[in-house]
Order: sequence, then structure tokens, then C-alpha cells
Amino acid sequence: MDAAESIRLARLERQVAFLYRHFGLDPALADVFGAVDGLPPEFVAALRRQDLITAIKLYRQATGAGLADAKETVERIARGI
Repeated sequence: MDAAESIRLARLERQVAFLYRHFGLDPALADVFGAVDGLPPEFVAALRRQDLITAIKLYRQATGAGLADAKETVERIARGI
């Protein structure tokens, strides 16, 4: 990576950080959103409230996963938040 690319990357990182702050988003959620694609917004809201029981229920409804698999997956996603 040359100097111009490094400067451009740093500028883009600052812009993204500004947008996160402006919209009140938690940057830690960026990695989690890939794991929750296709899940209802209520699922993410339940995770933010630390309401794992509701999150597991919503995950199971959306994916058809069994209880044990849903519990494991939701707990893993919650640790990422």
C-alpha cells in the first residue's frame, strides 16, 4: 500500500467513525450485522436489551433451528455485541 492509499484509507476510517457517532451506532455491532442478516429487527433489539430468551425465540422462528442450536448461536452473537 502506497502513501496515497494509506491517507485515503485513514480518511475513510475517520468518515465511518463520524457516521457511527452521528447516528448513535455502536461500532462493535458492525461485525455482528453479518451474522444477523435476514433476521427481524426485533431480534437485534432483544440482543441489545440482553433479552436472550426473546432473541432465541425470534431466532428459532426465523430460521427453524432447534432449541440447542438457537441457544448456542444467539449466545455467540450476543458475546460479539
